[in-house]
Amino acid sequence: MVLIADSGSSKTGWRLVNDNGLAFPFHTEGLNPYYKTIEQLKAVLNNDLIAHLPCKAEAIDAIYFYGAGCSVPSKCEEVKTALSACFTNATVSVEHDILGAARACCGHEKGIVCILGTGSNSCYYDGTNTTQTIGGLGFILGDEGSGGHIGKSIVAAFLNKEMPEDLRTDFTNTYQMDRAAIDKKVYLEPNFNKFLGTFSMFAAKHITHPFIQNLLKECLDLFLVKHVCRYADYKNTTVHFVGSVAYYYKEILNELCKNKGIKTGKFVLEPVEELVLFHKT
Repeated sequence: MVLIADSGSSKTGWRLVNDNGLAFPFHTEGLNPYYKTIEQLKAVLNNDLIAHLPCKAEAIDAIYFYGAGCSVPSKCEEVKTALSACFTNATVSVEHDILGAARACCGHEKGIVCILGTGSNSCYYDGTNTTQTIGGLGFILGDEGSGGHIGKSIVAAFLNKEMPEDLRTDFTNTYQMDRAAIDKKVYLEPNFNKFLGTFSMFAAKHITHPFIQNLLKECLDLFLVKHVCRYADYKNTTVHFVGSVAYYYKEILNELCKNKGIKTGKFVLEPVEELVLFHKT
């Protein structure tokens, strides 16, 4: 049996593929090695994944794991150590989530691939490898267009009293948080990027509001300018998008891309489904 995983900072999509090629879905929280120790990774694997599998961990022969935070060998090794400790008979492969997104969208064709989820990233894929990567700097230094960026922009607009009164009223009623409570979550508690990312759902709720439309266009356009438009041949290369932000705001992205002469391809919510097909072939 084979396990295939696509892990972001917020959640991990798993597929258990049996000997007949049937894939069974599972989900756990995100397994970003920048935010979790090896012991914490093992705890999530044991408690939230292995405990719910229809087979013993020893029955897993191979694992293909694609994860946010797995951009350097040392972090890949941390995830591999945790997986190998929990699945003792499995051959484990750990790669960056941008390669997983590229394989999911392009297979063996070339393309520009963008991740827009809790965080953001992009790459040029030649059909085998990611030959250029722009972004992936994390929330503090980058993540333009991500859920974290959108959420931060919404919270800032609320605190700075830039938000129209109807939105301010709903924001207050929905979240019941004042400046002190928000400051505590952002500056004193861990995973502040995930916390801010949750406010992107407020944008989804009010997607037709002119203020939210403008805010989303500013955030997503900044991503296109700082990422996609920096690839040398971006106007002649199909651009694919992966992640919840890309999927749910694809109409806005399509409009922005059209204005910049960018040809869009796939919009994939969870690349793990496409990765099952990739590894089957």
